Amino acid sequence: MTPLAHGIGGRSDLPVPLWLAVLGGAVAVLVSFFALVAFWTKPRLRGAEAGRPFPPGLQRFLDSRSARVELRILGLILGALVLFVAWLGPPNSARNPASTWFYVWFWVGLAPLSVLFGPVWRLLNPLRTLAGVLRATVLRGGPVRELPTGLGYWPAIASLSAFLWLELVYDRADVPDTVAVFLTAYGLVHVAAGVAYGPRWFDRGDGFEVYSSLLAHLAPVGRRADGRLVLRNPLDGLATLRPAPGLVALVCLLLGSTAFDGLTRTRVWGDLTFNVDRTLYLLVGTAGLVLAFQFVLGTYTAVMWLTRRRVSEASGIEGRFVHSLVPISLGYTIAHYFSFAVFQGQAGVILAVDPLGWRPFGPGGSIDYTVVSARTIAWVQVAAIVIGHIVGVAAAHDRAVATFSERDQRAAQYPLLALMVLYTTGGIALLVGT
Repeated sequence: MTPLAHGIGGRSDLPVPLWLAVLGGAVAVLVSFFALVAFWTKPRLRGAEAGRPFPPGLQRFLDSRSARVELRILGLILGALVLFVAWLGPPNSARNPASTWFYVWFWVGLAPLSVLFGPVWRLLNPLRTLAGVLRATVLRGGPVRELPTGLGYWPAIASLSAFLWLELVYDRADVPDTVAVFLTAYGLVHVAAGVAYGPRWFDRGDGFEVYSSLLAHLAPVGRRADGRLVLRNPLDGLATLRPAPGLVALVCLLLGSTAFDGLTRTRVWGDLTFNVDRTLYLLVGTAGLVLAFQFVLGTYTAVMWLTRRRVSEASGIEGRFVHSLVPISLGYTIAHYFSFAVFQGQAGVILAVDPLGWRPFGPGGSIDYTVVSARTIAWVQVAAIVIGHIVGVAAAHDRAVATFSERDQRAAQYPLLALMVLYTTGGIALLVGT
């Protein structure tokens, strides 16, 4: 077994040159935009009004108290298991599965589960459950504090920033003790906040639950405005995302973090951090992560500023179009983690045979690196980035058609289109290039 590590395909894995992959991605985004302009001339997305209802019996089962309680118990068991193994298992990730369970099974798995089935972590979240139990038993259901006005998603941004720094910058992130300390501290903070502010805290403060709920807007399963569970066009779900303080920064943080990870795989970054001491390495990594976030936030803000100057209806425009970045974030996430999940995810199964390290020679078994070819990995990366941007273009176009006059529609979209082409080409170059 090897220590936990990200793995992505390199430039040589593509059956075409990198420049051709970059050019093809840009052309795909441009062609999709002009096709939308030609054929998508009226708003088509109905948002919270769209969807085909589930059969009544199935809805009653899914919304039943027993189903909710079972999911809460499952979440508690899984959370306790990871903590138990992290604290008491072997001291390295080559023998201890807690690091793989946390970074791969939980963090990476949260995206596809949320996109397929909706905000699953809201139903499983053991921190939400513990806070509710403490409020009911210790405080006897006393009054909850009101969240400060305008707080929005900023607590979730702080939570996710701490995790992303741990995952992408900290050089001992895979050590089980690091995972144990982080999860314990994270849990204590959010359970205390949940007790003080009630369940609404987790909707805005728990970074993992907010992340799951954000991606769940793309799920084919959702709720209509009347509360019915429905099957829907994922773009209709995306259209239900509404502006809130910090939402733009949250999405830009997710995009910036994947861009930073791609940067750290390049030769330029390797040369920059070669032979530096640990303290300087952490400082450079922290600065790189912050700058990547600032770049994404700055370019999006600049594009929205240009758009405001070109149209008459421009109030709150940053929040109205930020939903178009969510599928782009998902595309980057797939590209960023695909091979990591396929390969390192196997370690979670292999090490689960002996999670506490009782066998003197380890659990046996090894990761099969032939499950997916390097060429397939590279193609999945490129396709995920391009498709994510095409979906983002479609979401932005429908919002523009619904928001602006016919005269302003194209003018409003050109700056954002240019930004999406930049993100497409840059994303492919970082994740597939060397």
